[in-house]
Amino acid sequence: MNINTYLKEYAQTLLGDGTHIAPNVPDKKLNGAIKTYAQDALPEHVVVLYDSTLFKSGKEGMLFLGDRFYFKPLLEKPICVYYKDLQRVDLDREVTYKNDKRKEKLHVVMHTEQYDYSMSDKLATYNVEGVVELLNGIAALKENQDELVNVSQVTPLADLPETYKLTYLKILANFTFVDDQQIDAKEYSELMSLVTRIHLSSEYRLQLRSYLSNPSLHTSTTDLLEALRALSTTLDFSIVEKSLFKDLLYLFKLKRPLSAWFENAFLQQLKEDLSISREEIELISSAIQSDEDILTFRKNDSEIAKSMKDLAAKAAAVGVPLTAIYLSGSVVGLSAAGLTSGLASLGMGGLLGFSSMFTGIGVLVVIGVGTYQGLKKITGIKDIENNKQREYMLQAIIRNTQQTLNYLLEDINEISSRLVVAIQQGNENSEKINQLSNMLQMLSQSAQFSAGKQTHSQKEQIMTQLPSKLSTVRLDELTSKATYQKIRDYIYTCYTPEPIQLDDMTFSNKEELVLKETLTLEELEQLHESFQAIGYFEMTGGGLAEVTGGAKRLVKNVFGDR
Repeated sequence: MNINTYLKEYAQTLLGDGTHIAPNVPDKKLNGAIKTYAQDALPEHVVVLYDSTLFKSGKEGMLFLGDRFYFKPLLEKPICVYYKDLQRVDLDREVTYKNDKRKEKLHVVMHTEQYDYSMSDKLATYNVEGVVELLNGIAALKENQDELVNVSQVTPLADLPETYKLTYLKILANFTFVDDQQIDAKEYSELMSLVTRIHLSSEYRLQLRSYLSNPSLHTSTTDLLEALRALSTTLDFSIVEKSLFKDLLYLFKLKRPLSAWFENAFLQQLKEDLSISREEIELISSAIQSDEDILTFRKNDSEIAKSMKDLAAKAAAVGVPLTAIYLSGSVVGLSAAGLTSGLASLGMGGLLGFSSMFTGIGVLVVIGVGTYQGLKKITGIKDIENNKQREYMLQAIIRNTQQTLNYLLEDINEISSRLVVAIQQGNENSEKINQLSNMLQMLSQSAQFSAGKQTHSQKEQIMTQLPSKLSTVRLDELTSKATYQKIRDYIYTCYTPEPIQLDDMTFSNKEELVLKETLTLEELEQLHESFQAIGYFEMTGGGLAEVTGGAKRLVKNVFGDR
């Protein structure tokens, strides 16, 4: 067992409350610990942080890395001990009696190569037996000093060496060939999408293309796994394992339902090789489905934040960090860096609440904000602003897909050139001509698939900026002039009447106008321009039109036309 696995498996149990396991160590505590007593530690190397402070600042306690640990007792100088120097920790209980009362005093001494360190009076707030057992467990590992090294707990796949990325991708490539001895258009397109997300260099893309073109020369998956494990000297391989399985599951989902993964011999074997539990696979499946649902069900920012919090809770229960699931980015086309930026914009670090100290001028601020928010709700801006995260995701997906298309066009040009050469050489290359022709056809289909995906993403992005439900009151008021007649008519053609949904199962007899799903990209672009032209979303014009139009309809309903 290596040091990372040991610490992650036993630290929480032995140290108790206040223990944080990477990569789920709060930034505030991590920064507090490093600044106060571990200035030479790199944040990405921290495996465990134990916070013994009353106010949870992380400025006292213990910090465990891959090769050493730091100990900062209350009101004392910190110490740093390298595991290779740690010999043992002794725990002795001195029992005394005074006036028939039993007293027990603990004597804890840490023995290292250089000195002996008394910890007895410095562990008053600690689980003493737990600390002793944890440190003695580390001392027992030092026989294999190759395992006592720092590895990154948080480095995304995109930032790892090119050789590492290529080995990772070759395992995915093997999977695409295992069922029918060939890679189909969708599989190739999604593989290139991953290539884009992790920024594989052009030199290594050529090597991957060669690997995909010669299935008879494929390396066995077992050998590739061993190579990947051997290359994982600077990161926690258990995180890579979960990420790899996630990307394989997504490729599997292109042809079969996720729930049928256990019927696939390749995935079953990999599950055993990587010691991944069914609970972990269910979590990974949930993450894939959750990512897709954001786009499929057009979730707004509030719903996305809730989905991510729910997923984080599931991950914590299973014991899998979200870092492992998103090491290579999101399956829908977001890189790990892009996903991190997007979640930060949602304020996932905490929820906003108004303090009871908000008095005086603060009340005026709240009223002003409330009025502003109310006006945004009237004009429909609030709903559109709540789609910013999905819009950001779609923009990233469009960029990813465009780059994927560029790679596919490079491949098409390369295979076309080879085909021309083979044809010029005559009939002796008939088998090679057939092989290249089939590959060219597959690449063309992949390009069509990616182009369709990009068009769909572009449509969805525009729809984040359009009202899903049309306010006829506002539209009629804004287009009451004769010169706006055509714009009004066009906007109405883009919406269709549907019963108002009251809840999941109940619909009203009344209808509302809902944006049509069948509009083309060009029609959606024209619709967006039409709304812009009449000022549908302007704070003043749009809001005033809503109020004025509503008042006119009320008067008309009460007094009739006069």
